[in-house]
Amino acid sequence: MSRGVAQVASALAWGARGRWFKSSRPDHFLLTLCIDIRLGGIFVKKILVTGATGHLGNVLCKTLLERGFKVKALIEPRTSILPLEGLETEKVFRDIREDLEDLAADVDVIVHLASVISITPKNKKLVYSVNIDGTKNILNQARFRGCPIVYASSVHVFVDKAPGSEYSEDDEINEEKVHGHYAKSKAIATKVVLDAFKQGLDGFVFFPTGIYGPFDYRLSYFSRVLINFKSGKLRYTVPGSFDFVDVRDCANAVVDLLELFFSGKINRDSFIISGRMVDFSKLPVLCGSKSFKVLSWSAAEIVSYGGLILNALGIESEFVPYAVHNLRMAYRYSRAKLESFVNYTPRMIQESIDDFFKWLESRNLARNELKNFERNTTPQGLIK
Repeated sequence: MSRGVAQVASALAWGARGRWFKSSRPDHFLLTLCIDIRLGGIFVKKILVTGATGHLGNVLCKTLLERGFKVKALIEPRTSILPLEGLETEKVFRDIREDLEDLAADVDVIVHLASVISITPKNKKLVYSVNIDGTKNILNQARFRGCPIVYASSVHVFVDKAPGSEYSEDDEINEEKVHGHYAKSKAIATKVVLDAFKQGLDGFVFFPTGIYGPFDYRLSYFSRVLINFKSGKLRYTVPGSFDFVDVRDCANAVVDLLELFFSGKINRDSFIISGRMVDFSKLPVLCGSKSFKVLSWSAAEIVSYGGLILNALGIESEFVPYAVHNLRMAYRYSRAKLESFVNYTPRMIQESIDDFFKWLESRNLARNELKNFERNTTPQGLIK
């Protein structure tokens, strides 16, 4: 038997045992898909996605399916599955903090997105419970099954620097040196995942900046800001800027990295997925607003604390201290490492905003669908 035939036979035998053939050798790259002898067909990788109905979650599920993967969607009980409408996913309803039993028994990778995002002090207990305890529970499942994990961290986990500083993947992660419960909880969880990598678990971590764009069924803080600028409800803005990445660009980058992981080119690594800096003093114009005022920093600080009080009373407010702090810092996040591994060019801001409003209009979410969706969404529905 020739050497090449022997290599193929070896790969097929490995696939016949229901596992993926992995190798870093160039002559093995064509064997990413292996024949499953038992089924007589192509053995397709199955990806478990937690937080599957969230903004990044539903777009990632769609992207994975489009790229030829199977998807097992983990969904919080009592959460609407509207974001996954029309997608051929296997749906499992469980809380990530509870007993997951054999959840990962039939998957090749866990992509852990589920987390509670909060820019106010509210829901502190839930934030820490889901973001830390939930992540530890997912990690235990991954270790038990020997299943790799892809973890969605956040750029907010990196320690504070001087305004305007640029961050890379090598910057320090320390929950004691960041602002807000969300950032602290994600910093702790990220270190737990990185420690698991040091102990031998396979996978990688990615750090997205602010995620925006179409398919945001829950309407995030930033999406609501865009809507209020466009409608004229919000007639003031603040100075400063922050990096936002289109959800579609982020999802594609994650899948590109996942394919590199399966081919053996990356493992136990980390990547910042950034987009473009959004200048909030000009943001109303991008939304079609012509009449607005840009507040001074001192006025913005006063308004932000007023917003915090309103939020505590259950009244939505666009600019709270945490948001104003991040805009004032105007940090930049390098995507140089990501671009060295994958072909990545983020969309322009105007394109993403226009696509968001087109999608919103097509779904008529602002009136009927969104209200029904939010009514059937639990507090943990604030997932990505």
